[in-house]
Amino acid sequence: MIILLVCYFIFLAGFIIYSIFGLYHLWRFGYVGDLTKPASVIYIIVMITIIVFTLIAMSLRSWPPSFS
Repeated sequence: MIILLVCYFIFLAGFIIYSIFGLYHLWRFGYVGDLTKPASVIYIIVMITIIVFTLIAMSLRSWPPSFS
């Protein structure tokens, strides 16, 4: 089970880095007057919501005693 947690956190770190680069390019090369800022804010809010939900779901799961 620890392998799944490690894989999740590696995926999460990669996803956050990929998102930072994507948001940077959107901010830097987005069109003026476009929906660049609202799209960035909506993306950040949705991704934070999903990440928090998965972390809460993982914390509520009953893990084997070896994790304590």
